[in-house]
Amino acid sequence: MSVSMDLIKQLREETGVGVADCKNALIEANGDVEKAKKILLAKGVAKAAKKLDRTTKEGLISIKNNNEKAVILELGCETDFVARNEKFNELLNTLTDIAFQNEFKSLDEFINFQYNSKKIEDLIKEYIAIIGENIKLTRYGFLKANSKNQVVFDYLHFNKRIGVIVLVEFEKEFEINKELKAEFGSKTVFQIASMKPMYVDINSIPASEIEEQKKLAYQQALNEGKPEHIALKIAEGKVMKIFEDSVLMEQTFFEENTKINKFKDFVKEYSNKLNEKINILSFFRYEIGK
Repeated sequence: MSVSMDLIKQLREETGVGVADCKNALIEANGDVEKAKKILLAKGVAKAAKKLDRTTKEGLISIKNNNEKAVILELGCETDFVARNEKFNELLNTLTDIAFQNEFKSLDEFINFQYNSKKIEDLIKEYIAIIGENIKLTRYGFLKANSKNQVVFDYLHFNKRIGVIVLVEFEKEFEINKELKAEFGSKTVFQIASMKPMYVDINSIPASEIEEQKKLAYQQALNEGKPEHIALKIAEGKVMKIFEDSVLMEQTFFEENTKINKFKDFVKEYSNKLNEKINILSFFRYEIGK
């Protein structure tokens, strides 16, 4: 049978699938659009399964934040071209809204969540079938304030390839000196975005990781002919230097032409301005491909 271009156009607009596939599905479904959708879905998911092992080095970061809670997620794809695709962005926005509403505790919980009678992983497979590239929900983070003294700040780079959310606790309610606190939050997320810390402070580094780096540095010093007691001191100093660059509070402050040396000095300055303590509780920093 033949099918009209109007039906093909309708099916293409509703599914995003190519003209030829839409036409073939409509012929198989005898012109029934809803049946054609099911045919496309069945064929598309089968094709999508073959794409699941492809590497997703491109993609976009998404953030949703109301200052009381925030989600950040990374949706990966194979090419930058697809990252600009309307359907890819549609999926990204849908996933962000779902995450914000449901406050998942982990990426695994998110992927296995039932949405409109299907798992999130199956929803993603449907978009893989439509777009023709592997798509993967690669990272997910959630932060929530537990009092009026806590607030979540965020930063999303203009190209959506770098994103940050950070939970900050003040001694007094956020509404007190709100503008100054918002200014502090704005500079904090930019510090994290630009300087790429991995930890808030020295105490948040896993002890096992510190010990591993110490052993490596100690062995290196021994191999260079240093006595054991000297090698031990060298290892201590080298490890602290290694972690200084990856610890937020110990990092050099990102702003140039300022008297502030380290980020912890910046925190102290704003603490004095506000006349209250400030604690950085937690953060997530995602960068596409990193």
